Order: sequence, then structure tokens, then C-alpha cells
Amino acid sequence: MRYISFFIIVGISSFFTFCKKDLLSSDPSLKLHFSADTVLFDTVFASIGSSTRYFKVYNRNNSDLIISSIELAGGSSSPFRINVDGEATEHAQNVYLRRNDSLFVFVEVTVNPINENAPLLVLDSIVFETNGNIQNVKLLAWGQDVHLFISDTLFSSTIFTAEKPYLIYNYLWVYPEVELIIESGAKLHFHNGAWLFVDGRLVINGQPVNPVTFEGDRLEPFYRDKPGQWGGIWLSEKSHSNTINWAVIKNAIAGINIYPYANPDFHTLSINHSIIKNMSYMAIDARGARIDAGNSLFANAKEMCISLAGGKYRFTHCTIANYWGVYVNRTGPALLLANYFLYRSNTGEIILSEHGMEETSFNNSIIYGTRANEIELINSYYGQQINASFNYRFENSLIRVDESFNYSNSNNFLNIITDNPSFIDPYKNNFELDTLSPAKDFGAINFALEYPFDLNYNSRLEDDGPDIGSYERKELQN
Repeated sequence: MRYISFFIIVGISSFFTFCKKDLLSSDPSLKLHFSADTVLFDTVFASIGSSTRYFKVYNRNNSDLIISSIELAGGSSSPFRINVDGEATEHAQNVYLRRNDSLFVFVEVTVNPINENAPLLVLDSIVFETNGNIQNVKLLAWGQDVHLFISDTLFSSTIFTAEKPYLIYNYLWVYPEVELIIESGAKLHFHNGAWLFVDGRLVINGQPVNPVTFEGDRLEPFYRDKPGQWGGIWLSEKSHSNTINWAVIKNAIAGINIYPYANPDFHTLSINHSIIKNMSYMAIDARGARIDAGNSLFANAKEMCISLAGGKYRFTHCTIANYWGVYVNRTGPALLLANYFLYRSNTGEIILSEHGMEETSFNNSIIYGTRANEIELINSYYGQQINASFNYRFENSLIRVDESFNYSNSNNFLNIITDNPSFIDPYKNNFELDTLSPAKDFGAINFALEYPFDLNYNSRLEDDGPDIGSYERKELQN
């Protein structure tokens, strides 16, 4: 009986073996199909590995195939690396692919330094040979040399130019009394968790057509608007007289963090014609600072777009808009004003510091978002009134507040509207005004004269009146 069972098992195995062979074809007319004919990498920084791309190889035939060769054409000298169905290799052989089945090919690339400022096109291909057929998938990447900083400190004044990008890992620290000047068109890329710490002075000299850009080092389209990719810019209490003109700061944790407090004897920051957006914490978090901001956009943050606790501030022709909510719900308004701040001492104790709001104004500006109240005014702590000064004023501005918010005091609110500003598409970071926006022509001319051009460099002085916010609506001419 055991012998009979043995022969039955052998017979069944032989049957499936013959069936498998019968399904295998060497017909040269049978070809593979691919999910992509080219694997494209966005700019890859020299010496820094890329993210992983992949494509699928399909056998859409009614027969099994043996792919006799899957080979990286450049071999061991190629900047690309491949993984075929889980195996890292330069040359896979005799890969069995069943009918109507598929396999994955993963690709990475590392570009050697090229000692050039301009990007370099890097090419290779993966060659497939099946039944004598030669097919290939092209590999393409742009390699870019960078100035690389890894946990570095600037001990002497330094100028960053637009010749090639700057890549920061961990942190770049501007030492006290040291000046970092960043010229127009410069691009600074920060790895995950990296910060720019400024104990000295930061000077950004962007131009309308060549702003200075701060962003993460993941340049794939998926990461174009993802917040929290890097730390942000941290201005310490030693830092003062900072200026930012025509800059784009995006996709960080905190755009500009002034903590634990600013130096009260100096002006902290002038920021004009700039964009800070997509922050997983705040666009600006300032304590006891002195800030002038003009013609700038502060948009989309998980907590507040702007939090100002004590100090002196002036915002003119600014748009402060919070439409956060694609990922998780946000926890605060677009704008928070307070006359105190909290900080943790070296012993871990939470300390309340009363710090008067000396003079804070928002002129020809828009403060709006998805919450019923996008402005919070706080001058008490657990019901206890804070005696420090609390001075603020909104003039010729559009704000979002609910019916319980009292804006009847003309000392604090003058020429206010609360209608929807009709941004073109705030959920896609387009905060320009639609043609029916109530913000059109609502601005006071004296504030517009300070900032005669908007963020698109359109004039505010050529129609019936300046539009409020950071964008001037321009109607199409017939």
C-alpha cells in the first residue's frame, strides 16, 4: 500500500511539472509590459541618496516566461541601484514570471559631486532580455551639487549666493554678532528635523522674480506641500535687527520661532514681501518681540498661523489665512494676541511672564480661515486678569469672528468687514482674490503707499482703490 501511495505522489508531481513546462513559452513574439517606460527622479543632491522609486513588470501573455536577464546597463559604475523582486542586484538572471503575473523593480540613485553649479542630467537603463527580445526602462535623474552643512556653526559673517543650493543636516548655527546674508535666488534645503539657529543676524535679500527659498530636501511632487519636513528658523534672545525680503519659507515645523523671548532693547525683525506657509506648528511664534511685516502671506498651520505674546507689532497688507485640516484638525485660530507668555525654567518649572502688548496693528489686512473665530485676544490666565498693557488695533481689514465677538470699539477696530474674502482656492494655497471679493478696493490709500506692489508685483495704485491683503486683484482686459 505504501508503494502505491508513493507512485501516486510521484505521478501527481510529474503531472504538475509537465503542466508547468507546457505553460512555459520561448516564443520570441511574447513581450513584457511595464508600468512606466522611464523612472524619473527630481533633483538629487550630490552625495545624498534619493528616495526609492519603483515600477512593475507585467507578463500579460497566456504563457509563463523566463526573463533570462534583467541588467543595470551601467553595471557597478552606475549611480543607480536596483532591487528585483526583493533582491538587490546589478544583474538578475532566469527570473520566472508566470502568465498574467507581475514583479516589482525598485530603483535608487546617488550622484557623485560634479563640481558644477548647474544641474547635471544622469542617465542609465535597465535592460530586459526575454526569448531573445531586448526591452529597456530608462532611468533619469538630475544631479545637483550643494553646499553641505552638517551640525555646523558660522563663526564669521557669511554670504549665501544663488550659484548652487545649500543643504543643512541637523542644524546651522549663526554665532552671536555674526551676520548671515542670503542673496536673491538662493535655495536652502533642510533635512528632516534640521533648523537654522540664529544668535547673530539674518539678512535675506530676495527679489520679486528671485525670492530666497527655504524648504525641505524632499523635492518629489508628493512633498510639495507637506508640512513638518524640517524644523524652521529660530531667532534667539541674542538675535536682533533681522530683515527678510522676498522669501518663501514652507513646509517646516515653525516658520519663524522667537523663543524664549526677544531682546527688548532692539528691533527684532522686518519681514516684507514674503510667504510662510504649511507649518505643522506655527508660521510665526513671537514673544516680547518687535516685528514689522508688510505685503506678506502667512498661511496654514496646525496651531496658530501667528501667535504674538507681548511686544510691539505692525502688519500691513498681510493675509493671515488658516485652512489647515487636510491631515488633522488644528488647535488654534489664525491669529492669537496675548499680553503674557509661559516658559519652562531650567528646573522644569512653568513660569508666567507678564509682557505688555505695547502697540499692535493690522492695517489693510485679511485674517480668515475655517474656524468661526479666527482671532483670539487673551489677557487672563485661568480667569486671573493680567495687568500688563494690551493695545491692539485693526484698521481697514477683513476678519472672521462670530456674533459673540465684540468689535464695536473704534479704538480697536476701525472700518472692519467680516464677509468671506473669496480666495480663489485656499485649499490649494491660492490666496489671491476672486473677482467678487469684498476685499477689493477696501484698503486705505495711506497704507497702500507703503507697499505699492503686491506679492505678484502688481500695482495697488492703478484702479479704484487698493485691495486689502497681500494680493491685488487684476481683472482680465477685453
